[in-house]
Amino acid sequence: MAGFVGEAVLSGFIQKLVDMVASPELWKYAREEQVDSELNEWKKILMKIYAVLHDAEDKQMTNPLVKMWLHDLRDLAYDVEDILDEFATQALRRNLIVAQPNRPLRRSLPDCKIFQPKKKHLDLRDVSAGWSGRKRLRRLPSTSLVIESRIYGRETEKAAILAMLLKDDPSDDEVCVIPIVGMGGIGKTTLAQLAFNDDKVKDHFDLRAWVCVSDDFDVLRVTKTILQSLSPHTRYANNLNLLQIELREKLYRKKFLLILDDVWNENFDEWDILCMPMRAGASGSKLIVTTRNKGVVSVTGTCSAYPLQELSYDDCLSLFTRQALGARNFDAYPHLKEVGEEIVRRCKGLPLAAKALGGMLRNQLNRRAWKIY
Repeated sequence: MAGFVGEAVLSGFIQKLVDMVASPELWKYAREEQVDSELNEWKKILMKIYAVLHDAEDKQMTNPLVKMWLHDLRDLAYDVEDILDEFATQALRRNLIVAQPNRPLRRSLPDCKIFQPKKKHLDLRDVSAGWSGRKRLRRLPSTSLVIESRIYGRETEKAAILAMLLKDDPSDDEVCVIPIVGMGGIGKTTLAQLAFNDDKVKDHFDLRAWVCVSDDFDVLRVTKTILQSLSPHTRYANNLNLLQIELREKLYRKKFLLILDDVWNENFDEWDILCMPMRAGASGSKLIVTTRNKGVVSVTGTCSAYPLQELSYDDCLSLFTRQALGARNFDAYPHLKEVGEEIVRRCKGLPLAAKALGGMLRNQLNRRAWKIY
């Protein structure tokens, strides 16, 4: 899978490394060996890298520089994992040695200074700083449209979201905010699209609106976009007060569904201002927020968050083969079955990974070409 280094695959791997760095056992050992400051720096660097993967998503297909950067980042991530594994092994070994005090501890441990040269050799700081210092790449905004026949394995998840949307509590005056949370590429937007376009949902709500928020959480822009979604042929001023008054009037005593896709903002005050006009809506109004950031959940969620999990292997396989071969399996292409199944396993249940890889391999029926990935 050397040719695919997209955010969907890397983000999960980088998250794993962040979790490794946060290990209590590793920190105990780092403090005892007085390298905890270095370990903390690693954690910060890895989190910065994880953050900029959002910008690189979808761009590697059209921008060779992005693809090259992601390729280098993948190699760096593997090296980091090796170092952290080595560090964790030494931490475990130390615990075993402490249980046998007669053995000289220091002699059994490698010089922890190897941590710094390796880190310097990887030049992770330069990689992350260099990328984040460039002009931020812009993703195409999501839309509410979806072709349901091309979606695999989200029936249970869709049913769960529909149950939350269609349940009304007359005693609840607040708008129910349902966060769908999960890593990049796992299908949060797709699940929101499936719910938004369901016939029962269309009949249940008086008004529906879709807004792709992304990392630019501008209350005025989001408010205006909601209004434009509700009344596409009306012109609106760039005045937040007038926009909020207009939105409040449109939502007054109406049961509405609003989808805010790809939210990153953790500022409660901004969120509270955005939601002011929505309190005029009828009981049973709902708001779905999709986000990768668990911090957003604590700020926005008034109802239970829905953590989205990976696709099953079979569903991931079906998605991949449809993209690559226009079929649900490898029955008509037995020579590609073994290498194709290995590619799907490496997708780790991420639909974006399966879809992107399948798209790159579309109409390439040469087994040698597939082995490159």
